[in-house]
Amino acid sequence: MKKSSLRPFFRVGAIPAALIAAEILLEPADIALPFILAAAIHELGHLVAARVLGIGLRALEIGPLGATIRVQGGLISYKKEWLLCFAGPLFNLISAAAVALLLRGEFPRLFCPISIMIALLNLLPLRGFDGGRMLAAALGSASGPRVAEAVVSGTSLVTLIALWMLSVYLLIRFGASLSLFVFTASVFYRIFIEKEK
Repeated sequence: MKKSSLRPFFRVGAIPAALIAAEILLEPADIALPFILAAAIHELGHLVAARVLGIGLRALEIGPLGATIRVQGGLISYKKEWLLCFAGPLFNLISAAAVALLLRGEFPRLFCPISIMIALLNLLPLRGFDGGRMLAAALGSASGPRVAEAVVSGTSLVTLIALWMLSVYLLIRFGASLSLFVFTASVFYRIFIEKEK
């Protein structure tokens, strides 16, 4: 009997699984739950958009710096790519507004800023982030993929340098923001160093 080579749709690496488990076990529930819920809503936005746009999906992979959706059949149009990327941050903003309008108490006070933060973070013009992919799709349709790649590389570098400088300033001035420093270094490694290997 032939073995099936089908891989599961939802894939989580060992490091992300450990980080999610640490978030659940070590963070207070009132912090962990809104964060995990906002991240899930973000990915739900991408999945709903893929369904509405008729984009077949191969996998949803959770990595150390977020999730990646793998589409079936390779390339999709620039317009569909842009809409697919925009849907995640849009769902975060809509859910934050809905929770702020409909609920009271501690949960909205924590969920709304976390959801907005996830939306804005994903809209940064970094390669591999929704904002970088949206920028590449917009430029690719107007100027071609080479120009889009060059611009996204440039905006990724400038954005990471700005975030790194902000993190250093916050560390020196307030002794805070180590997580922003580590995040910036991790994204820089993933975009510019890991890519070269």
